[in-house]
Amino acid sequence: MPTTAAPVVTSRSKTKPLFFLVFFALTLFAAYRKNARILDPTSPIAQHFAPAKWYLAVHAFFGILAMAVAAFQFSNRLRARYLRMHRLLGYLYVTSVSISAPFAVLVAIKIPKSFSLITANCLQSFGWVVTTSIALYCVRSGNIALHRRWMIRSYPFAMVFTVARTVPVFVPVAHLGPTGGEAVLWLAIALAAFLPSVFLDWPAIFPRTAARAATAICGTGDSRA
Repeated sequence: MPTTAAPVVTSRSKTKPLFFLVFFALTLFAAYRKNARILDPTSPIAQHFAPAKWYLAVHAFFGILAMAVAAFQFSNRLRARYLRMHRLLGYLYVTSVSISAPFAVLVAIKIPKSFSLITANCLQSFGWVVTTSIALYCVRSGNIALHRRWMIRSYPFAMVFTVARTVPVFVPVAHLGPTGGEAVLWLAIALAAFLPSVFLDWPAIFPRTAARAATAICGTGDSRA
């Protein structure tokens, strides 16, 4: 009696969509909490950014665009089914980073800030541009594996915006004064610089843990088949 092979059912992880959903919710919360009255010329936040308001508009627009576009770049389904769209979004991300990062430096220089904060903003922008440029070079050279790794290293520098504004809401650093906010920003930049490498190399560092996780995923897929 002929047998029919059962179709292979691949499990679709909800981890990435859930992560980006939570992350963008926190981003909106952080942006609203600090910049709710940015369009009111009489508000303290508008007056603070007044010397660089046009630079800020350019930086914010392309920064938001880069953060939104990159979320789709981490979709395996989009990359597999719509490769042309994946490439177009990738170049849009690179272009947005190339504009947003330098304008962030201009904003930092124009508005009243401590030397420490200006340095932190410059370092964040530098890290964002360098990692993105390496990712672009790798894909242009045909090294897709390294391209993905450096894209993963690039995005956390954009995430610094959200992390640096969200942490003070849950961690009482306000009593430290301006130095508290500076410390959080520097910590976020440091984490953006080295945490991606820990994430990427975790399977090589702990191969048994990675093997167990892969087995668990395969078992889940088999049970759904």
